[in-house]
Amino acid sequence: MAPRCGPAMRHPGVRLYGKDHRELGARAALLYGDRIKLTMRMLSRVARGRPWLIDPGKPAPGAERLAELEGLSRGLSMGVDELSAAGSVAQSLAMAACTNFGALPPVTGDGDAMLSWNFDAAPPIRAMFGRFPLFVREVDGTIPYLCMCFPAFFGIGVMNAEGLCCVVNAVGIRDDGDGLSSFEMNNRCMETCSTVDAAEEVFATGPRGAVKAMTMGMLMNWNTIWTDRSGDLSVFEYSHNHFHRHRATDDRMVASANHHQFLDRSLSGSFDPGSQELITGSYSRLARMYAMLAANAGRIDPERAKAMVSDHFPDYSLLREFGMDREWWEEMPDDATVCAHAWNLRRHLAKGKLMDAGMETAMSTTLYSFQIRPAGKTVWFTCGHPCRNETVPLYWGDMLGADGRRPDGALLPDRPRSRVRRDRGMMFGSDGGVQGERLTRVWMSVTGAIEDQNFKHLAG
Repeated sequence: MAPRCGPAMRHPGVRLYGKDHRELGARAALLYGDRIKLTMRMLSRVARGRPWLIDPGKPAPGAERLAELEGLSRGLSMGVDELSAAGSVAQSLAMAACTNFGALPPVTGDGDAMLSWNFDAAPPIRAMFGRFPLFVREVDGTIPYLCMCFPAFFGIGVMNAEGLCCVVNAVGIRDDGDGLSSFEMNNRCMETCSTVDAAEEVFATGPRGAVKAMTMGMLMNWNTIWTDRSGDLSVFEYSHNHFHRHRATDDRMVASANHHQFLDRSLSGSFDPGSQELITGSYSRLARMYAMLAANAGRIDPERAKAMVSDHFPDYSLLREFGMDREWWEEMPDDATVCAHAWNLRRHLAKGKLMDAGMETAMSTTLYSFQIRPAGKTVWFTCGHPCRNETVPLYWGDMLGADGRRPDGALLPDRPRSRVRRDRGMMFGSDGGVQGERLTRVWMSVTGAIEDQNFKHLAG
């Protein structure tokens, strides 16, 4: 069971904007401090015991990236080499399995659109991201946007100052190839786009990088739900050679999990329970979310959304086409509930299935929950399982430099005392510098080694 996080308002937001990279690293250390120090040291030991993770032939970090690591190392009282090794392993082992939805008026009951994201991943990831993984990034000449993840490594844009919003979940595919990473396409959309139509052009034009993956490599392939100020609501699903946009024009609502539901799976190679048992829970979560959206249509507001993302009820209706006709009260498959818990952990351990126990824990723990309201520039945020932790509305309009009035009851994230450089690089992007490129290559090499073992047992 993941530890509880406590009230979200105790953990201030940050706007990354300042004078040098060293202050960026120091600011990241101030945000995360002792919460990640132990984990970083553990990951560093893992890396040092496996020298193949670190490529000695790679060039040293550039001056700016090195300054960033030095700032982080001073704040954490750790060596630069130690942090570099820890970061290599952390980026290699991240995996996520999420359940998301989008809804527009009149499905929402208060006139504002809503995107929702239950971020499910291995509990150690929170040691790196911290209890409050939100920060605003601004680069000269681009649109400021709100990010989720860890500032010193990579970020996923969820809302920009123009009202373009996005939530993501990972998906396994077989149609792979080189191109822009999911992170980079997302960041480019947030920095340059005001509408879903403009974001579609970024993804459709690509070139889209995709990783052949069924487990940890899923992090590099995304399903995304988008909305904007005009009321457009769409799902993007893609692989290297294929892209599909589903417009929620008629239903005014949509859900997404960890498989392709609109893009032909025979083209993308996205998995179903017939080819990959681990994906069974994704079908249960998607069916349950659609059922809750239909049942609550016209009444969905933050309070009702809180109940929906806290749900522990499976739905096997989408599994019948794969010959799985079970009742709701029978033994659940792993990762089958919207609010993700490792329900089968004890049973796996009792049977000595350590690999199954580890995989379920890694994919069946909700670390954060976000409900994003673009009109009010507000994110309703929960740290930990939404079924047992406090949800707090946070207003980001001021930090984004956006027009509008703060909604009643929404809190202002605290502004940082220090200012840090705006043009910081991030992993999986073209602006990551030498160190960002190095971490990306390490992640890809480890992912390739593990995923090759997965696909060795599949015909074709």
